[in-house]
Amino acid sequence: MNTGAQFLRFGLVGGLNTAIQYGLFIVLFRLAGVPMVVASACGYLAGTVNSYFINRSWTFRIGRARTTGEFTRFLIVNLLAMGMNLLTLKLLVSRAGLSPEVAQMCAIGSSLVANFAGNKLWTFRATAEDIAPMGNGGDLD
Repeated sequence: MNTGAQFLRFGLVGGLNTAIQYGLFIVLFRLAGVPMVVASACGYLAGTVNSYFINRSWTFRIGRARTTGEFTRFLIVNLLAMGMNLLTLKLLVSRAGLSPEVAQMCAIGSSLVANFAGNKLWTFRATAEDIAPMGNGGDLD
């Protein structure tokens, strides 16, 4: 599959992840009174779990067994993207005066390209380590 088609799929999965992230952010921040950055991080992590499984099987169509190395790379890429998201959120609220809800939507978009590139070029590329799956057939479930 070409990169353009993968980016489109990544964007569609990202839309679902965004709904998960933003929904949890609103529930935690507005309804439960959780601090803004903590609520955002919780939402981001929930979207990340969803992202791994759908992007692996649908966007990048990885047929080999899951490995700890692959999952570790995925987490590193997403932690870096989450850092970008949280920094953007904090700056847009504190420096630009945006509401947390609006700033969160901007922050989500701030890390899209870096997240895609990291996953395409590093997370889901084949390595020698990928030949040896984790226990239980490489299943992380």
